[in-house]
Amino acid sequence: MIWIFFALLGALANAGYFIVVKKYITALDPRLLTGIGFTLAGCMLFLLSAARGFPVLGPDFVGAVSVTLALNIIGLLLIFKALSSSDLSLSVPMLSFTLAFLVGTSYLLLNEVPSFFGVMGIGIIVSGSYVLNIAEGHEHFLDPVRSMVRNRGSWFMLIVAFLFAISINFDKIVLLNSDPFFGMALTILLIGIAFLIVSAYSRCRDRHGFPARSADEFGPPGPVVSPLSRRRFAGLCLLIGLFVTLEGAAINIAYTLQIVPYVIAIKRLSIIFMVLYGTLVFSEEDIQKRILGAALMVAGAVIILLFA
Repeated sequence: MIWIFFALLGALANAGYFIVVKKYITALDPRLLTGIGFTLAGCMLFLLSAARGFPVLGPDFVGAVSVTLALNIIGLLLIFKALSSSDLSLSVPMLSFTLAFLVGTSYLLLNEVPSFFGVMGIGIIVSGSYVLNIAEGHEHFLDPVRSMVRNRGSWFMLIVAFLFAISINFDKIVLLNSDPFFGMALTILLIGIAFLIVSAYSRCRDRHGFPARSADEFGPPGPVVSPLSRRRFAGLCLLIGLFVTLEGAAINIAYTLQIVPYVIAIKRLSIIFMVLYGTLVFSEEDIQKRILGAALMVAGAVIILLFA
């Protein structure tokens, strides 16, 4: 059961990345943070792969890297939109739907078949999302559904959940055609380079100072945050790089020991850490309902893990 340890380690690292981005998205361009952080992470993972010896690449390696690269870039851009327009504890739990979508995509791409308990877990995840969107003033049964649709952050994250449900399978295919580090290193490095290019283009276009965010692209400005020193900015990029390196390595090792839906079920426990952080640090409202909703979604994932 050592795979659970690696999946939990990936969950903690994943939560750390989102928390850092959410905290500084009102002051810094998240694309620049991601670009530098992912580039650093890609280099770190390449070093890990080199220490083990570079693998022989399989025939599906290039195609799988191309697909997951494109889907992850789109997904991350939508995440930045969601985090800038919605509370962390409301938008991020929507990523639990990745697990619901993953049951179908894993069957199609990896021939993994869901069980009865898998379907039960999905139902609990959906109910958790429903509870998450219940607020005061709702009078009709479908009011939370309407609230979910109206909330930009929740809608963006739901799209991201679907995209990630596809890309995760291609991450596994990349792994099967390389090793736990090399394929992930290349994918993450290319994502980092892509975001550096996008950030550089945006800064040249808008003439913002280094490393300012583009308020028009990521929603209204948040609370005023004092400018960061270059040393602190470098520290943030390094922290993101470490989080991404840890997440990528831990989750890929877990993939070698267990099937994808079970690994992602444990990884989604990161939602609890992010909801607690969002409510306690950012003083987001409706803490009881949001924690209950997130807990239900995670409970569904645990049922899939234990009984599916």
